[in-house]
Amino acid sequence: MMSRHRPYLVFWAVCLTAIAADVGTKLWVVRSIPFGAYFDGDPSRPPVILFDRLWLVHVGNKGAAWGLGAQHEVRPFLVLLALAVVALIWRWRQPLLRELSGGQLAFGLFVGGTLGNVRDRLFGDHVIDFIDVHLPYYRFPAFNVADSCICVGVGLYVIMSYRHDRERRDAIVSHGGEDAPPRA
Repeated sequence: MMSRHRPYLVFWAVCLTAIAADVGTKLWVVRSIPFGAYFDGDPSRPPVILFDRLWLVHVGNKGAAWGLGAQHEVRPFLVLLALAVVALIWRWRQPLLRELSGGQLAFGLFVGGTLGNVRDRLFGDHVIDFIDVHLPYYRFPAFNVADSCICVGVGLYVIMSYRHDRERRDAIVSHGGEDAPPRA
């Protein structure tokens, strides 16, 4: 009985940990870094420079990823969209979580990150972003722990899906007595 519920326990543990990490880091940012701290050289709102290419800032994003739609009131749409995606994942959780080894980890990260940003949209007028990465010749848009969880969760799911699909094809070929297809 316990093995049947284990994927859900891992899913919820990862999901709740992601939400707690997101909320905790955002609370720290709100208390420690003045809002609008983004550019070096503003003495009233300095960013925290951890490394040359990694700063902690305090900005708000009223839009979607990279501020898309920030000039419009998209908050209700983004909340409904996020909750619809979480509801769909919950609806199809059995095949999604059980078929892939590690699926509970990937979806726990994705759902936790999504709910972390939904929390910001429901209880504030923007999502708090604070991780600022400076790549050579490009300053990546600021993001937060929830965004990281979403991206890592989706990335893990894509990688695991590809590996699972390849293993399933190999198993079908080996059971059918055919030669395995050449690997690229």
